Amino acid sequence: MLIDGEMAELGAAARAELARELLQEQVIDQRRRLHRWRELTGQPAQIDTGYVAQHLVSVVTGIQGEGMRGKGQDLSDGSEVKSANFLDALDRRGAIAPRWNFMANDIDTMESLLEVPAIYLVSIDLNTHSRVRARVWRLHPSMHEVFRDRYIEWMERLGKPKLVDPRRPYANFQLFPPRSQTNDEFARHGNGRVDGFSRLRVELESPPSSSLLFLAEEDPPGTVVIRRFPP
Repeated sequence: MLIDGEMAELGAAARAELARELLQEQVIDQRRRLHRWRELTGQPAQIDTGYVAQHLVSVVTGIQGEGMRGKGQDLSDGSEVKSANFLDALDRRGAIAPRWNFMANDIDTMESLLEVPAIYLVSIDLNTHSRVRARVWRLHPSMHEVFRDRYIEWMERLGKPKLVDPRRPYANFQLFPPRSQTNDEFARHGNGRVDGFSRLRVELESPPSSSLLFLAEEDPPGTVVIRRFPP
């Protein structure tokens, strides 16, 4: 059993195996079991992957979390973890639109996002073979000019005005992850019409400002295979 602080001492091979076990147990197997209940009850079968994503990032990076005894920073170095789950997420019109949400209740919190060491973006979706896929990207907001400039534009035009309105308890910057069942390597912001922001591609695999750290996929027998893991 791991003890607090031991994660960083494990080698890449050991952590890769832990990542495989985590996804197998908490995503693949849990989803399979929930599908059985969906057939019996007619209720949604979408699993909650938010906390699974935080565990996964800690395993991939070796950086502990600080939420062992309640709410705290996502990672002990101050980095943020955001997750998007495409699995079984169809709405009534057949659309799938998960997003990475950057919510803030005050201006200080909103502005501090640009000062964190890194933002880890987790996507759990389907690959081009319609099998479960999990990816983790690391984005450095201080270095990624496209992300930083758009976030500042959003803060000044929309985020801050919302927070000074007492009827608005929070503001939420939303970034759309790469589309499911594609090999897209970019996120998206703005639709050019409804929100008033031009369509923007945010590259996720453009070192050193952003990079793909982790990739795992479900193979035909239904087991997790690690395709990419940081050294």
